[in-house]
Amino acid sequence: MTTPRHTPIKSQNDTIKAHMLAGNVIDTWQAYKLYNITCLAQRIHDLRKAGLSVQSKMVTRNGKSFSEYWVEEA
Repeated sequence: MTTPRHTPIKSQNDTIKAHMLAGNVIDTWQAYKLYNITCLAQRIHDLRKAGLSVQSKMVTRNGKSFSEYWVEEA
């Protein structure tokens, strides 16, 4: 009997970190749309606590305010 090979599932923190380290900006809507992550602010908090230097700014579009997050290249 053979068993299927399982690839490790990335944690939400790993997913968000990889997204930002690839040079991308992320906001709550993108996190949900791309990765089904509903609590981006908590994931950002976790990443900052782990030592990742995450930058953020408030953005207003269509009368709605939200944060965008990114990691600046070293």
